[in-house]
Amino acid sequence: MVLLSHASNGGHDLVPGLDASGIGRSGVFLFFLLSSFLLTSQVLGRADAGEGVGWGRFAVRRLARVVPAFAVCLGVYVALGEFSSGVALQHLVFLRGEAHFWTVPVEVLFYISLPALGLVLSALPGVPARALVLTAGIAALSRLFPPDYPAKAPDFTPNVLPFMPVFLTGSLLAVVGPRLSSLRGRGGRALAWAGGMGALGMLLLTPSVASVVLGEAVPHRRFHLWFLGHAALWSLVLMACIVPPGAPLRRVLSWGPLTALGRISYSVYLYHAMALALAAAHPPGGHGGWVGPIGVALSIVLGGLSYALVERPSLRVSRSGGAQLPLPKDASPG
Repeated sequence: MVLLSHASNGGHDLVPGLDASGIGRSGVFLFFLLSSFLLTSQVLGRADAGEGVGWGRFAVRRLARVVPAFAVCLGVYVALGEFSSGVALQHLVFLRGEAHFWTVPVEVLFYISLPALGLVLSALPGVPARALVLTAGIAALSRLFPPDYPAKAPDFTPNVLPFMPVFLTGSLLAVVGPRLSSLRGRGGRALAWAGGMGALGMLLLTPSVASVVLGEAVPHRRFHLWFLGHAALWSLVLMACIVPPGAPLRRVLSWGPLTALGRISYSVYLYHAMALALAAAHPPGGHGGWVGPIGVALSIVLGGLSYALVERPSLRVSRSGGAQLPLPKDASPG
């Protein structure tokens, strides 16, 4: 979604006439929600089983997941003259988030908050209390830290606080997920249908689609600050993938090409702006209509290479130090 959005933002649609401008932020919200859902599920699963989480090992693995590919990409930016070595170092230690790199320090800042979040939730007695505290936290943080762009010039300082309600929504889903995973009958079917409505809602929040529906031009940033709206709609989709009656949606989202792209998506994200810029600077035959498709294809190629040469080896090394935090079976969406 980010890749297609940024291509269209530059006037280079993947398919002529298919304007995806403005959907990138929605894709980022989905990433934050899924990240929180999966990691909170793992932490609570270990805590509820009376096992130690192993925060030191957790930190090493999270850094091994994020840093190596990020460091190599920043090195490429320095080599191309896009960043100075000082600016690259600020990014690498998560003190700066410029351009599309703003999401990386925000994600890492959530990792830093996870031990405190896990401690609070594991101390609470049962699902209702945990859900109540998370709901109150979402409401309070939304009021205290209203949506705003997290990394502005001149210093591009990252700010996770406006995005914490989105992360906490994922944690809320992790708390109720085990109960949803066995929900059948009318309740399960209702959530499955709600997931379809959530997906439809996301489609309607695509500015080009909204422009057609409303009969007026909708700016591509019109829905960027609808943090809770995006979190709520994606939550419906995720819940529909958890309940047994939502199996058809789960099968659609388990389509091989989608999961393959998902596997390399972090590296694709890191390199896509560079790939789009290269395609725009050197359009084949001077024809701008090919910039979008070539930029997207180049992003996937660079992302695949980064995954194979950097991400996968670093993940293999980090996993060799012991067992991973398992996602509880009853909270698994697949």
